[in-house]
Amino acid sequence: MKRILSGITPSSTKGLHIGNYLGMVKPAVGLQSEGECYYFVANLHALNTVYEPKDVMHNTFNIFIEYLAFGIDPIKTVFYVESDIPEIPYLQTIINNAVTVAELKRMHAYKDKLQDNVSPDSIGFGMFSYPMLMAADILAFDTEIVPVGEDQAQHVEITRDIARTFNNRYGDILVVPELSVQKSVARVPGIFGDKKMSKSLGNDIPIFGSEEEVKKQIMSIKTDPARIHPSDPGDPKKNIAFTYLDLLNYDSNNEDDSLPKLSEMKERYKKGTIGDVEIKKILYSFFLSYFADSRAKKHELAKDTNAMYELRMQGAEKARATASKVIDRVKKAVGV
Repeated sequence: MKRILSGITPSSTKGLHIGNYLGMVKPAVGLQSEGECYYFVANLHALNTVYEPKDVMHNTFNIFIEYLAFGIDPIKTVFYVESDIPEIPYLQTIINNAVTVAELKRMHAYKDKLQDNVSPDSIGFGMFSYPMLMAADILAFDTEIVPVGEDQAQHVEITRDIARTFNNRYGDILVVPELSVQKSVARVPGIFGDKKMSKSLGNDIPIFGSEEEVKKQIMSIKTDPARIHPSDPGDPKKNIAFTYLDLLNYDSNNEDDSLPKLSEMKERYKKGTIGDVEIKKILYSFFLSYFADSRAKKHELAKDTNAMYELRMQGAEKARATASKVIDRVKKAVGV
């Protein structure tokens, strides 16, 4: 079985949203039966944007238990927190010598900052060197496959280039990972429909938020602007609620026989015989049902912080056992 690695940055106190679930967590849970999986909470990456220590600690713990609540199995999967593995920043320091400034300047995260009319001199070095920490995350574990969305593909490509450059200098030391772009995972739009779902933009639906918070976000979903009255014909493609119902496989996962089929709702929407509010109420009801088990499990896991800390330490021990072997090879190769 090939070794698969994936991580998520705990950048928000709000926890995971639907986009995170569909784009990362759900595929990660499925891959546990297909490979030797290493999953981690990338809390060192969070330091680029989260400056309050209490938030860093809260967000890290929160994402850790949310992954467990969704079905990440710490027995068959190596599940750890990035900062618990000192071999990662150690490796980053060494592989910094296998990349040029010009290559880092071509990375989209850096270029996106420049498009915001930000002076290059004001950009934090942590953000500029983000691809290097990501490369160390990957290379420290002899990773063979990195499943990512298209927005992160460039960072994995530079990781491959770094590994090749290093190997050309020192021999066959680092595993060059394969890039697996998950094109089948849809880009999940935010509730306003114009941008990708993001916690920082406030256009998300937090999976573990309170019922009131979830309802508020769902009721704020953008609908067909040409539809003035509930009886006006509408285009289902312009109502983001239908997009979420599609992405969550509503017909297959809906256990409430009193609710209509998705195709029926779309036809009624086109004819103007079902209102936007009714569609949103159906989505809200389905959302709570779909994520009920995970929400309940998180609530239970959060009660025992000692058990969660023990799981975290066990994951770190397993991860370090692998990373230390890579570091030993690297140190010997470069002469330190």
